[in-house]
Parts: sequence; C-alpha cells; structure tokens
Amino acid sequence: MNPLCSEDENIDCFLKNTFNYIFGQRLFKRNALWSIFRDPDYLKIWMENFISSYEQCLDVDFEKPPSRPEDVPPVLTLLPDNILQVLRHQLLQCVQKASDGLEPEQQHLALLLLKFLIVICRNLSNVEEIGTCSYINHIITMTTLYIQQLKSRTKEKEMVDQSQAEEFVRHALAFCESLYDPYHNWRHRTCG
Repeated sequence: MNPLCSEDENIDCFLKNTFNYIFGQRLFKRNALWSIFRDPDYLKIWMENFISSYEQCLDVDFEKPPSRPEDVPPVLTLLPDNILQVLRHQLLQCVQKASDGLEPEQQHLALLLLKFLIVICRNLSNVEEIGTCSYINHIITMTTLYIQQLKSRTKEKEMVDQSQAEEFVRHALAFCESLYDPYHNWRHRTCG
C-alpha cells in the first residue's frame, strides 16, 4: 500500500496487480476474485481488465476479413464461480432500466457486459454454454431499443452523442456472430 495514495487508488492498484498476476501466470483459481463481484464498481474494474487482456478478440470491423486471436480466452470453468449468474443479473438490470433510458454509466456497464461475453465466446468451447443462456434475449432486447432510439432521432437529437448506442449495436452483431457463426464463415465469404 502506498501511503501517498487514497484508499480507492490502493484498492484499484491491488486489483489490477492481482488480475495481471493471475491472468499473466494463467493461474485461474475458482473464487479467486469472487469477493469483488459483490460490488458493481469492482466488477466493472475486473471486466475492464479482463477485456483489455483480450482486446484483439473484439473484432467489430465487418468490412475486413476476420482474424483468429493468437491468445485464446479461458474456458468458463477457469473463471470465478458463478460469473455467468452475476453477469446475467447485471445484464437483466440494464435491460429493465433500458426502456426508461439508460444513464451513461449504465450504458457503459451494458457495453462492458457485452464485450465480456464476446471475448468469452471467442473460445469456441464456451459458445454452447453461453448460447443456451438468456444472454441473447437480453442483448436483442437492448439492441432493439438502441436501434429504435437511433432511428427516431431528430436533428436536435443528432446533436446528442449517439456513439454509445451505435457501438453497442456493432458489438451486439459481433456477439451474434460469435454465437451463430463462430468460425466467421459469413464474413470470410463477404470479404472474398
């Protein structure tokens, strides 16, 4: 602990160092990070760090041919216990709040959850388990709301930043692709 840093900075530093050690050494231990999932802020930090480790898996540029990531994400059994239940609960909360309009922080959480699911699905052994859960229903519901929001915007609303909604829709397409076309056959055909 650094005495010159605030408690929150020390906690963030500890979590990042712990995450980097665990994932850097590929020592995935069950329940190793479970305590941080009880707090949504720490869950966000954990997901951001996890996603940043597998950023190359988030290929949402549908104009170019897909590439297989060199570093394959872990299988679900190597992640902390009940991670899928925690993510499903957080995603359901976002869906329930989405019809009233998500605040920027909730939009960020929904996008993080979606990115996490995409990364997990890039390990083909995880696709079946993720595909049988209710994630796809929640993602489609939120995507539909975002598309309606994007279609109904007027000149005044165009001034408001819609990049978060557009980014969510692009990632939702990548999530569907990772579930229903994990080998990217469709994208290979369209890109030549």
